[in-house]
Amino acid sequence: MIHLRQATPDDFPAIIGLIENAAAWLADKDTDQWQRPWPDRAARDARVMGGIEQRLTWVEERGGRVAATVTLTTAVQRELWAEHEPDAPALYLHRLVVHRDHAGHGMGAEIIDWAEARGPGLLRIDVWKTNESLHKYYLRQGFEFVGMSRLSGYPSAALFHRKMVTVG
Repeated sequence: MIHLRQATPDDFPAIIGLIENAAAWLADKDTDQWQRPWPDRAARDARVMGGIEQRLTWVEERGGRVAATVTLTTAVQRELWAEHEPDAPALYLHRLVVHRDHAGHGMGAEIIDWAEARGPGLLRIDVWKTNESLHKYYLRQGFEFVGMSRLSGYPSAALFHRKMVTVG
């Protein structure tokens, strides 16, 4: 069972560690995802810290260590979703990362379900274009492939959404 808590600045090194752990694992896959921080390390780190400071980032701990993270926002990246109903009510997932030690146990799916319970509308995620295994993962999680963004130079432009179910 998932018990996410809001991340604090003290979690920043662990979150970066999750991303770098995933990047090392992805290096052996047929994708270039996260092989270089996008667009560079300083900008990536600023985005991660910004999510923490804005209270948008959550972490899951297991055994006293950060095992997973996700950032959630309602802020639309209008240029990214321009052709795909950018004004539809939606919650956007960013940097959903599960440490490889915890992979394959459903933690990512639990985090997605947890996020979905946070509001009505669409649950959206943009996924690295070359990571077809990740595309298939989101399809298995009930997401639909919406299309590719035409935002020039953006590597995470494969767009997916899932209709959120309102409970109650």
